[in-house]
Amino acid sequence: MSELRFNEETLRDGQQSLWANRMPTRSMLPIAPTMDEAGFSSINIMSGSAFETCVLYLNEDPWERLHLLGQLMPKTDLQILIRGRSAFGWRRFPNDAIELLIKCLKNTGIQGIVVFDGLNDISNIEWHIHVAKEIGLQIHPALVFAESPVHTDEYYASKAKECVKLGTDSINLADASGLLTPERVRTLIPAIRKAIGDGTEFGFVSHDGTGLATACYLEAMQLGIDNISTASLPLSFGNSIPSTEEIISYAREMGYDVKIDDHLRKKIDDHFFWVAYQENKPVGQRVRFNPSKWKKYAEHQIPGGMMSHLASQLKNLGLENRLPELLEEAARVRQEIGYPVMVTPFSQIVGVQAVFNVIEGERYKTVPSDLCQYARGYYGKPAAPVDPNILDRILEGEDKKPIDPAENFSDPLVSRVRAETGVHRSDEELLLELFFSRPTLEKFYQNKKAIEFPVMRLPLAALIEELAKRRDVRKVSVQRGSLKMEQIF
Repeated sequence: MSELRFNEETLRDGQQSLWANRMPTRSMLPIAPTMDEAGFSSINIMSGSAFETCVLYLNEDPWERLHLLGQLMPKTDLQILIRGRSAFGWRRFPNDAIELLIKCLKNTGIQGIVVFDGLNDISNIEWHIHVAKEIGLQIHPALVFAESPVHTDEYYASKAKECVKLGTDSINLADASGLLTPERVRTLIPAIRKAIGDGTEFGFVSHDGTGLATACYLEAMQLGIDNISTASLPLSFGNSIPSTEEIISYAREMGYDVKIDDHLRKKIDDHFFWVAYQENKPVGQRVRFNPSKWKKYAEHQIPGGMMSHLASQLKNLGLENRLPELLEEAARVRQEIGYPVMVTPFSQIVGVQAVFNVIEGERYKTVPSDLCQYARGYYGKPAAPVDPNILDRILEGEDKKPIDPAENFSDPLVSRVRAETGVHRSDEELLLELFFSRPTLEKFYQNKKAIEFPVMRLPLAALIEELAKRRDVRKVSVQRGSLKMEQIF
């Protein structure tokens, strides 16, 4: 009986997908030791966007979060997600900054780096792989799924083969948009498996925004996937990923050996239900698959957060009735510029250009600088070339010389910034200087809060405390066997 390993994603993907990364560290710390004992093969605890949210909105030091979680979970492989060359910021960083980041992450207790590139351009993550291997970290590249004529099974198989040649510890297929169907899984996973061989671990994650993730997981398990990503029950489904509870049940029915402790898994679920209640946050809801909605979504592939932003923009302009037109235009722009995967920054590049085209009534009359850079190759090689006629429009009056994305990767940045900001700063503080602007950091340091370690209360005591706050409750009775306790408020 083969083992199915589980990667736990509540602290990273779950709260990112459903709570916009607004879970404070204090809500993670009490349950961390339980998560460490539960039997997960790995726990992913942070991403670039969560790192940013700590600084921009929670006024927490993200490095302190990483150190605390690392101390509380010493038994399980802790992972972190890096956004390619952008890492934990928005600009593209050279080799020395990427190397310093990865070394600092190792010092916090991180054992594995999950890295992806929005164009699936492996040259953009080759340096990450080299550094991680050199300092003894696991490296797990994620190939991001997209639906298009050029994102074929052969395309993903070739990308996976490139990663294996670089010596990665695993290959992961990541369906961030929930576009995968069970039918496509049946051909895609075998194609990748054939390319990487049986000796390389193969991981899979799919989001449930279209209601297909669980069905895709079942197909992946039937096909012998090695590692699957799930989240605790309250932070699963919807725009998040399937729940650990559900997938464990299916896996055991299929005959897989699953080493998750069910009692501890339930404690984890209960804790995050409690966190959702305390923080007044929504819990994940299942999505029913709708074929017509899936088809429309597959045309433009604009993620939910970006969709809300575009709708808000149009409403402010009094043009909310033109949203369907805007989505059609976004699909057309995406096709013309080579079918980029609709993740940051490419979803923004496509969406902004579509807004200009619709509002101005003339396509590519106004072209943002980011699209010009994209067309010249600044972000790497897209899955398909930019349409030549559109390329002429994009670069009209601009420098047309192609940009080699690696031409500045070897330029020193760390030493220059250290000289500018003072040698007394730690490496972690220096990285904050790289990732954030001076005004942002000044505001952060002014408002920075110490991370509290809350006392873990017994569930019964917490329940009575909450009931005592309610004006309509006068008495609470608790009985177990012959023992009875009453509390009158």
